[in-house]
Amino acid sequence: MANGLFSSRSKTLRSGLREEAQAVEEQIAELRAEIAALAGSLAGDARKARRKAGAAAQDLAGDLKERAESDLHDMIAAGEDILASLQDRYRQSGKEIRRSVHEHPLAALGLAAAAGFVIAALMRR
Repeated sequence: MANGLFSSRSKTLRSGLREEAQAVEEQIAELRAEIAALAGSLAGDARKARRKAGAAAQDLAGDLKERAESDLHDMIAAGEDILASLQDRYRQSGKEIRRSVHEHPLAALGLAAAAGFVIAALMRR
């Protein structure tokens, strides 16, 4: 009798364990499905983020290119202004030297001769 009592009890325990095991397996299957759905959602979000980052990088590159071109044009314009100023100064200096030579020809000739002697003396050493 003791065997019969325990055997029915063990059958009840086994069937209860089977039911619990089956319930755990079902929960694991549901978790796997939810994890797969979450992974798919994350992959989609990652693709969207990559596209947005690529678009932002292209916009930034375009902005930087435009700014660099603008700065380059500004630098070229400033260089042209400096060159024009130097050319004006050179012309003005040339006019002043010609006027000085015209007004004081002997002084200009003496200055040129003195400069020639100084240069010749420096080159002999």
